[in-house]
Amino acid sequence: MVAKGKKLTKSEEQMMDIFWSGGKPLTSVDIVNMKVRDTWGNGLVHNIIRSLLKKELLEECGIERYKTQYARKLRPAMTKEEYIAKMMFHRADGKESRYKVMLALAKEEEDTDEMIRDLKEIIQELREDVVVEQK
Repeated sequence: MVAKGKKLTKSEEQMMDIFWSGGKPLTSVDIVNMKVRDTWGNGLVHNIIRSLLKKELLEECGIERYKTQYARKLRPAMTKEEYIAKMMFHRADGKESRYKVMLALAKEEEDTDEMIRDLKEIIQELREDVVVEQK
């Protein structure tokens, strides 16, 4: 689990966005070669990755050979939505506050009827998950 309520730095958030939008595992070499930011040299990329591994936002999923060296392949340990939900969960003051946050999010949706249908599907999935866990 992400360190309780641990916010990402701007560089960490930018790095996670690369992983979240990439759709495939990446190595530090891949990220340096992308030249996302001119200031992101090899050392800084490794520092950011180390921090994200410590926060359990990235996980290792293999290795890749580059000439005579190997680099770890990394992928997100959770989706962006799961991360946002965990951050909101840790910021809210108890169950009532979390429910109010969920309600506020639902009210942001323009198509209320569609939102209600989607919420009913989510509730049904949650019920099915509970039944499976109880077996």
